[in-house]
Amino acid sequence: MEKTEINDIGNGEIIFFLGAGASVAAGVPDTEEFIFGNEGFETQMDVEGSKEEREALQAILKILEKKKEEISQKYSEFARQSKDKKKSEELERIKSKKEKFEKIDVELVLETLYKLNNKEVEILPDFFDADTLKIKGKEESLKLLEKKLRQFIRDKTIVSEDKIDYLAPLKDFVGEYKKLDIFSVNYDTCIEQFCKEYNLGYTDGFELYWHPELLDGDYDVNLYKIHGSVMWYFTDRDTYVKIPIATRGTDEIKLITGETAKTLMVYPMGGKWVYAEPLLELIRRLHEKLEKAKICIVIGYSFRDDYIRRLFFEAGRTNKDLTLFLIAPNAGKIYDDKLKFVDRDKLKFSSLEGKVICWNYPMENVLKNYYLHRSVKKLSTLRAMYEEAERNRREEAIFKGKLKGCVYMSIEIGYISKAEEILDKELGITIDNLEKESLFAWKERLKHYYSLGMYHLLNSDYKDARKYFEKLRKYFEHALEVGNNYFDLLCKLSQGEEDKEKREKDEIERTERNSYYAWVTKEDWGSSDCSEFLSQQKELRSDGDEVDAILVEIKEICDDMQNIRLDTNKYKDSERIVYGSSVEIDRKKDAEKKMNEILKAFGKLIDFCEGKKKL
Repeated sequence: MEKTEINDIGNGEIIFFLGAGASVAAGVPDTEEFIFGNEGFETQMDVEGSKEEREALQAILKILEKKKEEISQKYSEFARQSKDKKKSEELERIKSKKEKFEKIDVELVLETLYKLNNKEVEILPDFFDADTLKIKGKEESLKLLEKKLRQFIRDKTIVSEDKIDYLAPLKDFVGEYKKLDIFSVNYDTCIEQFCKEYNLGYTDGFELYWHPELLDGDYDVNLYKIHGSVMWYFTDRDTYVKIPIATRGTDEIKLITGETAKTLMVYPMGGKWVYAEPLLELIRRLHEKLEKAKICIVIGYSFRDDYIRRLFFEAGRTNKDLTLFLIAPNAGKIYDDKLKFVDRDKLKFSSLEGKVICWNYPMENVLKNYYLHRSVKKLSTLRAMYEEAERNRREEAIFKGKLKGCVYMSIEIGYISKAEEILDKELGITIDNLEKESLFAWKERLKHYYSLGMYHLLNSDYKDARKYFEKLRKYFEHALEVGNNYFDLLCKLSQGEEDKEKREKDEIERTERNSYYAWVTKEDWGSSDCSEFLSQQKELRSDGDEVDAILVEIKEICDDMQNIRLDTNKYKDSERIVYGSSVEIDRKKDAEKKMNEILKAFGKLIDFCEGKKKL
């Protein structure tokens, strides 16, 4: 019996970590949209900037884009060459640059502006004369651009309360776990507005001035803004204050105490780290919380900050109970590039390998309908089920049965690394021998194929996704072939043909069982489960891309197959084959047509994976 109510996560054992993607639904641009979005900085400069500023910005963007293309081309060339030591060292340097120029976004543009405006603190410009610089005579425009970009970031991170409805389901976490610890690298006011809207007591360590002991108090939400906030300021008297006002057009204000205050917002790639006491204290607390947490829910964060990634690696090494939910439209890629390995060559696994549940969905979609809240409980249940299986390890049949339940639960929450680890290491089942494994019924094997294949596809693991889909397609092809043979035999036997055909029929039933001709009769192969799974994935993704279109197509075919199986009126006048059981000829023809359609649709997923694999 499935255990759905187990929850061993206590107060302080679940934390949230929010990146830029967590605020997109509130209208805050992501890092690329800050520059190139319809309301991005480039568009604003086209409208409000001077001619010199627009020219300077376009020159920077053009140079950065060219640099990105050059690095990408050079990386491809070196990757194809032999791996002698000298070339490997050069490839490592190129990989480092490739990561930095992975996308042209606000962080890279801001870093470029900062370095252009602070050449005196860089040693390399001393080795070049003015004629070698690609952007000359624009010093004043570059300074104004940097100032305006910083202000643009501040303006865009002021969020109104009518934009945070998508955060409402977080209330359930407060109700369940009493206190919610939320770490954020965002400057925006999303969580503050959420707490205000739903009458939740919160602290970020400030009253008017910085008091870190507040974070040890009795609040519904502790908010740790480790890169600062649009509402935080540091003064020329070395004090830190929180002032909830919108200072559009400037980052400097005059206090009635006579102090001058500037916003305390850290731009990790855009300038020097600000060694401000609040930020150092918040980083210390992140390290402390990760050491004790059982679950960390990371939303919309790409782990570009090395020091934060190292904190997570350290937590993975010392905290054996820690599991991450990584939620972002490209979560699988983030995990593979930033968390699964400690080296750029992806040869050495990190301490987080196998501890991350990748959900390739936007935050607002996983919060809806209690999906995240229920999945956290199911992870707790999975842990309890696995512990119970361990207690029965000496009883092989019981042990395997318990592990089978763990596989189901792992797949249900998208924890595919755990599902495959149990299958392979504990049960000795791989993608190659799953079809012959008696522990799982034929319908269960089909479910493994399409669900694990889909999760691998969403994680951009196209090689393994293709393997699962190919296995599924072969299964269906065989079902169609044997089912047609079986139907032909029924036709002959119903007409009184000789015993040879009957013996062939008996042989098919003995060796193939119902799994291979169920689509002909009224037994279902699991089309309803497949339809439900694909509907869920489409709703969670809401991407509208090629994959979504294929998912819709397969779901519609599955629904049609359900209708063919259950419809009694449509086939009541159809000619029947009667031999033991009755099969309508028209029902069989319709089912055959749909089987061919589903084969074709899964073929599209295979082709999609193959095309992506070649890129």
